[in-house]
Amino acid sequence: MLFFVVFVSCNTAKNKETSITGTNAVTEKPNIIFIYTDDQRQDALGVNGNEVIITPKIDEFSKESVQFSNANVVFALCSPSRAALLTGRYGSANGVLELGSNLNDNEVSVANYLKKIGYNTGVSGKWHLGQEPKDLGFDFSVIFHSNGAYYGRAIDDMGTQVKPEKHCDEYCVDRSIDFLKEAAKKEQPFFLYHNTQLPHMNGVLKWQAKQETLDKYNQEDMPVAASRNEDLSDKPKYLKKVRNLRQAKKYGYPDAEAIQKHTKEYYSVITEMDDALGRLFQTIDDLGLRKNTYIFFMSDNGWMLGDHGFTSKVLPYRPATRVPFFILGPDLKKGTNDRIVLNIDMAPTILELAGVEIPEDMHGTSMVPLLKGTAKNWREEFVYEGLGTYGGAKPNLTVISKDYRYIKTFENSELNATNFEELYSQEADYDEVKNIAKTEEGQEIIKKYNEAIANHKKEVLNK
Repeated sequence: MLFFVVFVSCNTAKNKETSITGTNAVTEKPNIIFIYTDDQRQDALGVNGNEVIITPKIDEFSKESVQFSNANVVFALCSPSRAALLTGRYGSANGVLELGSNLNDNEVSVANYLKKIGYNTGVSGKWHLGQEPKDLGFDFSVIFHSNGAYYGRAIDDMGTQVKPEKHCDEYCVDRSIDFLKEAAKKEQPFFLYHNTQLPHMNGVLKWQAKQETLDKYNQEDMPVAASRNEDLSDKPKYLKKVRNLRQAKKYGYPDAEAIQKHTKEYYSVITEMDDALGRLFQTIDDLGLRKNTYIFFMSDNGWMLGDHGFTSKVLPYRPATRVPFFILGPDLKKGTNDRIVLNIDMAPTILELAGVEIPEDMHGTSMVPLLKGTAKNWREEFVYEGLGTYGGAKPNLTVISKDYRYIKTFENSELNATNFEELYSQEADYDEVKNIAKTEEGQEIIKKYNEAIANHKKEVLNK
């Protein structure tokens, strides 16, 4: 029996057997564990170069992984990001653009596909979609809905309502461990989709870390966003009234000390998440699953800590769209990959690894060619679909490449009248504060990116 662990279009999955690399290639149905964290920005992980944050368990577990340094989500908000991962499709197509929305009736999740070919399927942790897990193909289900308190949280444990005193993430790690122990006894492949609450804030918008965890950090060591005092004069006017700015001011931003205090709390709950996940990692090793397990770790979106003066996510800037992502498993050669990969790539990747033909309506691309080192003509850019309305955001379609980020904001959901254009160099202007959209160079680049937007409107939005 074969196992995959997952932490986070040239569709090519035609084979019923899968090989990756090396002489002992995988030919059995793999099992899959997908670990999806919440609101974790790309640099909020020690292994990603952050020398301040304390994440020893994840860092250690990822040592043999393929690290993806340019992983993004196609819309930085909880429910849309989860729907995109499970379906491999943009929110405009699957129906989820807002918090708690239902997938369209005809949508099929990766768990549905895997269950159909005999997988034992389970979900544990945060659930933020309108449908219940059983409707999307999950047999084992231990979930808490949406966001709320860390402790005493209402959890639906296989149909029984419980309110454990312990942290909801600790409880769900316990139950994911139970699932793994039982699954390891069966001659049946499995798929476990494990979702953390952390580092999302609790129900009263606080990062509620234990004092002993907070004491591990010095506030003065916390980084401060270089763009925190940006006056937004070269960005869309609506941003001066958006929730991201209003809420940030309530937190005391852009004051450096307020941001450092917040960052200390944010890092602290990630350290507590790391500790909880460490027990899950240890179980994988104790059960001997590492030798035949593929591991993907990803976050549902990033988070702004004073970047441009903002808090939260949704807006199409680097700290919100880029997320940590790594994969480890048998016959994978460890290293770093800087190709652009997306959360909509997860479903087609899992299906190809499981030997399931990838549906033609999936917008994501299987990463198996990247893992095999045979990828040709991989994407050079993608369209971020900022079409949800959370926090007062105006609709945007944003083209993101290694070189540039082009944000085209529209007046309304018809996507006909342009409200504002932004273009940022991703190398020369890492903080995305110098808008070069109106320069001669910028205008030439925008012509190309408007073609990508036009293609997205035609092929995905049917406009």
